[in-house]
Amino acid sequence: MDESWSLIEPEPFDSAALRGWEGLFTQGSGYLHTRGSLEEHLSGAPQNVTYLRRPANVTAEQFPQMKSKWGTFVPGIYGNHPLMGKEMANLPSFLGIAPFIDGERLELETSAIIIHRRALDLRTAVLSRIVRWRTHSGSTVDVTFERFASAARPHLFVQRMTVTCDAAAQIAIHAGIDSDVRTSGYDHAARVSFERVAGDQMRCEFALDTGDQVQIAAWVSLGTAAGETDWQYNDERRAASLSATIACSAGQTIHFEKRSAVTSSFDRQPADLDALLSLDTGFDALLAEHETIWRRRWEGADVIIDGDVESQRTLRLALYHLMRAHPGDNRLAIDPKAYAGDAYRGLYFWDTEMYLLPFFLYTEPERGRMLTDFRIGALDGARKNAATFGYAGARYPWESDADGAEQCPNWQYRDHEVHVTADVVYGLAHAARASDDLGYLTRDAAAVLRETARYWLERIDRRPGDPYPSLLGVMGPDEYAPITSNNAYTNRLVAFALDQASAAAEGDAAREQWIATARTLPIARRADGLVMQCEEFERFAEVDFAALWRDRSQGFASQVSQERLYRSRCLKQADVLLLMMLFPDEFSDEEVRQAWDYYLPYTTHDSSLSPGVHAVIALRLGLMDQAWAFWQRSLTLDLDGGAEEGIHIAAQGMNWQIAVLGFGGLKTAMQADILTLTPRLPDRWARLAFPVLWKGQRAFVEATHSVVTVENRSNRPLEAQVNVFRRRIPAGERVAFEHGRGS
Repeated sequence: MDESWSLIEPEPFDSAALRGWEGLFTQGSGYLHTRGSLEEHLSGAPQNVTYLRRPANVTAEQFPQMKSKWGTFVPGIYGNHPLMGKEMANLPSFLGIAPFIDGERLELETSAIIIHRRALDLRTAVLSRIVRWRTHSGSTVDVTFERFASAARPHLFVQRMTVTCDAAAQIAIHAGIDSDVRTSGYDHAARVSFERVAGDQMRCEFALDTGDQVQIAAWVSLGTAAGETDWQYNDERRAASLSATIACSAGQTIHFEKRSAVTSSFDRQPADLDALLSLDTGFDALLAEHETIWRRRWEGADVIIDGDVESQRTLRLALYHLMRAHPGDNRLAIDPKAYAGDAYRGLYFWDTEMYLLPFFLYTEPERGRMLTDFRIGALDGARKNAATFGYAGARYPWESDADGAEQCPNWQYRDHEVHVTADVVYGLAHAARASDDLGYLTRDAAAVLRETARYWLERIDRRPGDPYPSLLGVMGPDEYAPITSNNAYTNRLVAFALDQASAAAEGDAAREQWIATARTLPIARRADGLVMQCEEFERFAEVDFAALWRDRSQGFASQVSQERLYRSRCLKQADVLLLMMLFPDEFSDEEVRQAWDYYLPYTTHDSSLSPGVHAVIALRLGLMDQAWAFWQRSLTLDLDGGAEEGIHIAAQGMNWQIAVLGFGGLKTAMQADILTLTPRLPDRWARLAFPVLWKGQRAFVEATHSVVTVENRSNRPLEAQVNVFRRRIPAGERVAFEHGRGS
């Protein structure tokens, strides 16, 4: 197996690390996602642990330390938590397959395990596992597991197990569905029922406390080698299983298949579970059609790094989860844990526009458009949210459900982190420019532009004596400064949103008011020109990081009180530097370096969103060593246990941005009208190559330390600029730019 395409769990098996690998090994079809839990499960790892989760700073929140945490998620299916609001529900697990040899159950913590290897093939999205164990009866048993969430049939999950014994043995197989699970420690099941619908099929009906409903059906088969199988059905209160026992001769291999199909009340058109389970197509044929889709995805998205296998593999892991997590439905977006955990409750944040959208806009723009169409479809929810706060127009929620309703239980973020409403408009504009369809703004998104502008005009204050408008009581990207005045990031994004809205205004008076307000919203600067994060920043108390932040392996917020965070000069994440990344042409290198030198010592990087922004800014400034350090920090965030509660998908989106926009030097359509590149490769990389879809034209970029080659893979000429040199590349041809010279 190619190590640059394989994520391999270390041997021997370590149950203390299992939850992290469950997150990393999450598989999904977009419609359906399941964490990488073991098929036979671990004993002593109950999934019905109940506790009352309370609103808190999720960055510093401590979750119960369970050995294993199952997770089965259908985006758009929610439960009601008594304190947290709506949350994506953890649904019944259908993964269960437990082999017994002569009455002994496979158990990784107590069985005599000789080999245990588990690997995710990133190229095919197939999770495979090899187990060899010595049973109490003296047999040596080889068991292999393979499974995938079908990309071709998104409601279907497919599993195969093979068992080979070196001696004659009785093999029993138990395959089940278990609904005794919790979400954030809470049981959302309002009604659960099981039934056996055929000799080899069973079904679970799962109704939630919101009224949402899910059906899960499972089909099992031992194949023709076992002859007619007598499946025994067992139905307990919250679980059901089908089991069979067969005699196996020495050296004989038993093949077992399980298919699980899921449909829900959120479906536009419910899947036919019977049809999915009664397919004549076998495992290999289902796998082949699934692999075809993944092959096509990788052709449009793979970023190739020569000379650095670790970076290559880990970046491909990021791309895998980005492609896997996209729901393929414009009624939904991607939640911050990529449907690999319930910590962020399956809700949608500004991550969508700033950290995730660019990857899709330049690799698979149809899916990028789905993410922005989601915001357009959620406009009514934004209107209701604005009205709740007493404003006209539309105010997008900090934590949005599929309907666009606010679900944030924490007042600081819910009430004050208003920049999300402007971020939505930035995302819409980015989609319009990246697709070369500016009409998208004045056609599809016009109501969003107008309604959010109406909100901003009411949200903005005018202080006595000030000749300019102000945005007061806001929290910018830095969530350790909760109620500030004229946050630079927020003001600039709001000005941008008002400018965009002026093109969709329905009257001259509104247009002129929006333009005038946009032009006068201030960006506070110190006397020496330093862009101030907010007016109050230098009035905050200095903080003694050395005394208070003793354990640097943990976040700063986990070691000090929120009260101290809110009065101290400390940043959770990039704020002014993020502004400079989004609008690079508005700030000189000197201004960016001044902000870097000033804010970096105060930045804790407690947010997973922070290292990636710093890597991109460091590359702009030519700080290659610091860029590399931040790249490594962002790239490896989910390894070594970081994925216990799910994937940090916004950081994975930033990893693509670091590679392509940073090291690859690609300017976005928000910054350039033609394909523009200024590559900056690390010394240890021999080559960086990536596909890009630029305003409807496909291109392929290859950069080495001496040559940058752009191949036009579209059917019309492509304008491209590398460094300061510009060329017109005919359809189907390649142009090399050597040492800054087009040739």
